[in-house]
Amino acid sequence: MNGYFITGIAAGVLGIAIGAGGMHYTVDAVELSHEQTAHANDNTRHTNDLNLISKAALDAENRAIETHTVAEGKIATMDEQLTKERIAHEADNKLNRDAIADGNRRLRIAVSNFHPASGDQTGGSPGAGSVGDGASGYAYLPSATGLALFSIVDDADGDARAKADYLQGYVRELEDSGYIVKQAGAD
Repeated sequence: MNGYFITGIAAGVLGIAIGAGGMHYTVDAVELSHEQTAHANDNTRHTNDLNLISKAALDAENRAIETHTVAEGKIATMDEQLTKERIAHEADNKLNRDAIADGNRRLRIAVSNFHPASGDQTGGSPGAGSVGDGASGYAYLPSATGLALFSIVDDADGDARAKADYLQGYVRELEDSGYIVKQAGAD
């Protein structure tokens, strides 16, 4: 055989091998390009999904903060109103206590089977037909007794206020700790 023929065959085989390798490289490059494009699309889709989730979480957090702020405002308004009422009540009680102590005001209690101070308990006079037979009336208490009774009632009010203040503080502590949250629209 001719040397050129073998060289030609060898060159042809080498050309086919190089062409096949180049074609394989070209096919791999196209597949890689498609794979990279699909991966980039997946990354874009996942990024968009994460952005939507983050936006939804941020919106929920902002709504929760707004609800908490509104609840704090309502609690502050109620606290201010209750404080004003308590101060007014304490001032009114002081005025009443002072008026009872100096005799300008007297406490009275309702009684049944009322007998007038005149001592006539017979009820036999024609003008007093209902006196002494179960009729009702009022008895005025002496200043010292009225003041003592008023103080007992006022102290009971103070105990109730102390319990209400304790309960209010307990509720605030639970709110601050996040154990309770006032729901929007719940009154």
